[in-house]
Amino acid sequence: MTFSWKLLLDRIPTRINIARRNIFPPDTSITRVLRDWDVRSSYHLFLYCDVARGVCHSLMCWLEFSFITSLNLFVHLKCWSNVVSNEKLCKGFWIIWKVSIWEIWNARNWRVINNEVKEREETVEEVKLLSLRWYLTRLRVPICLYCEWC
Repeated sequence: MTFSWKLLLDRIPTRINIARRNIFPPDTSITRVLRDWDVRSSYHLFLYCDVARGVCHSLMCWLEFSFITSLNLFVHLKCWSNVVSNEKLCKGFWIIWKVSIWEIWNARNWRVINNEVKEREETVEEVKLLSLRWYLTRLRVPICLYCEWC
């Protein structure tokens, strides 16, 4: 939950944010850092990069709704919460949104650390599984099986 709040405030450690805080070693060139990295900002990472768009599209197909990608993360979250009017379903969609940004972040870190790209469907399956776990523990709802959740 803290991660999503930090993301909305643009406080996650993307290279841009790290560079703003002058945290790089003294011999590191900011021009090289920004040129070599494919992520320019948190907005790019979670809204516009191919991984984020693919994951979001797959999740919208799974949940049977769609909307146009917004200009910022606050509007993006609002789109997710306005899909349904039922309060419990709305909370469930928030959980899925929070899990999806967490898994996109993990996929990005996996790529940076291991120099491997995770498949989009693998990330989507991780979102489905973790969101079910969060849903069951946080909302105190009757237990359902993973196949029912999907």
